Formats: sequence, structure tokens, C-alpha cells
Amino acid sequence: MAGIIRWLGHAFVEFTTGDGKVILLDPWTKDDGSPACPIGIEGIERADLVLVSHDHFDHIGSAVAICKKTGALLGGPVQTMRRLTDEGFSAEQVVNFGFGYMVGGGADFEWVKVISTPAFHSSDTACALGTIVRASDGTTLYHAGDTCVFGDMALYGRLYPLDVAFVPIGGVFTMDAYQAAEAVKMLNPKVAVPIHYASFPIIAKSADEFSRQCEEKAPSVDIAVLSVGEILNI
Repeated sequence: MAGIIRWLGHAFVEFTTGDGKVILLDPWTKDDGSPACPIGIEGIERADLVLVSHDHFDHIGSAVAICKKTGALLGGPVQTMRRLTDEGFSAEQVVNFGFGYMVGGGADFEWVKVISTPAFHSSDTACALGTIVRASDGTTLYHAGDTCVFGDMALYGRLYPLDVAFVPIGGVFTMDAYQAAEAVKMLNPKVAVPIHYASFPIIAKSADEFSRQCEEKAPSVDIAVLSVGEILNI
């Protein structure tokens, strides 16, 4: 596997593939109210593909602005993409000829394949999704979006062997550390990275309990607790 990961707070993840393409997942910058992201839109120098899991401000808040700035394509749930194009965003910048995708579908390019998975959560439009990204060199990431733990995570981990899994651990709105560690056990990635914590005051403030639970439940998985803005080479 090859590539560079950067966690930009909350659920915002930047993935630079081995061939230099930049994928942003659930972008929410400080310009749009993120209390955790260290950069604004001006700090996004490049993006080729922006993927959003669901239509909540803390996961989609900066997507359109970034796409307009960089020319990146945007992918996400069908009705969410329709809302954005109805509000003036160019359908030419939405994957699948302006439609987006739904659970089980995705998008396929020469340099990356995107597979959408279930996520158990609400959304202002469409339904919430998780996202699997497989780069052309085979490096495979899973961004769970906002979800509880669910048994089919084991199925997706088997269908798409994972190099890195990003799992929410904050509780209240998503699974907590205990559930997230069980998710890591089922997904069985090489590396698990906690997200969706240390942002809102009512969710988990650290990943300490998640790390402890993973030591017990998934000892074979490397746990990478990143500082905001920290880079992980994979």
C-alpha cells in the first residue's frame, strides 16, 4: 500500500494516493465553523475528488466551496447531490453524470474506485453512507461516516480487505469507544484511525478509551491516534 493520510479534525480526512491524487472525505473547515480543523478553504491547495457521507453540516459544510476552488469532482448520496445542484452547484462536477450514488453503488475512475456502504444515522437528504476507497495501486480505505456498529462491517472487511479504517468514536451521535473497537475487530484493517471526537463538547474528548478497548478486542490491528493535521504514511 502507498499514500499519505492527514486528519483535519472531526470526520475530515485527506488521502493522497500513491500516484498523487487527492481525495477529501467529509470536509469541514474552520471557515464553515469547524472547531477542530486548523485550516480554512485557503489551506486546501488541491483536490481531485471530494466525497461526503451524508447531509449534515459537519460532514458536507465545506464540500462545495472546495470543489469550486479546485475543480474537484463531488460524490455522495443522490438526493444530497440533487439538493446541491438545485442550489446552483454544477452537475458537471458531480460524479455519475450529476447523479451521485447510493448504498451498494459508487463511482469508478481509472485511478480510484469508490464503494458506498450503509451507515446507521440520519441525514437531511437521502440516507447516510459509509465510503470505501480503493486506489489504483490497491490501497483500500474505509471511512465509516457517522454510524453505530453493525454486523455487516465484517462482510465489507472481507469483501474489500482494508489498509486503513476511519471509525467514529465520539458517542452521542455515533458509536462510542466500546462499539468502535468491536467495529475494528470486525473490519480487521491493517490500521485503524479514530475520528469524530475532540470537537463537539458533548462527545469524547480523547481516544484513550478507544485505544484501550482495541488492545483487548483487536490486538492485531495497529491503532494510529493522530493529532489534528498530523500526517500518516501508509
